[in-house]
Amino acid sequence: MAIAEQILPPRFLSLIIQIIITMNLFWFQSDTVEASLPIGYPSILKTDKETEVLVALSLSISCNIIELLSLFVGYTIFSYATGMISICSHVSGSIVMAFVLLESMPVTSLWYNFAFTCLLPVIVEITTAIAISRMQGGR
Repeated sequence: MAIAEQILPPRFLSLIIQIIITMNLFWFQSDTVEASLPIGYPSILKTDKETEVLVALSLSISCNIIELLSLFVGYTIFSYATGMISICSHVSGSIVMAFVLLESMPVTSLWYNFAFTCLLPVIVEITTAIAISRMQGGR
């Protein structure tokens, strides 16, 4: 069994774990926002932070779904570098999201999490899929 075939299950599981934790953050969004706000916060600040969290989580889940669909299509299923970037990104993203969910971390950390653990892997995935489809089209 090739190395690229061995990284497929951890890649799929790390992506699914991050999707599940993101959905949990959706469900407990108001609790997460309240835990990150200072004592005696104004209600407008809570509304702004809830909107910010909603947008960050929506973008995160959409990038993860795009990557999951791309994985199911199979263009990048045996790409070792893409798989390792995806695994490392999603495992670290799951850890950060778990800390946001369980601890009272600032919700602005979700934007950094989105950029480095959701957006980066989906850009690599799409770039690899385009490169592979161009190579196959040249035959």
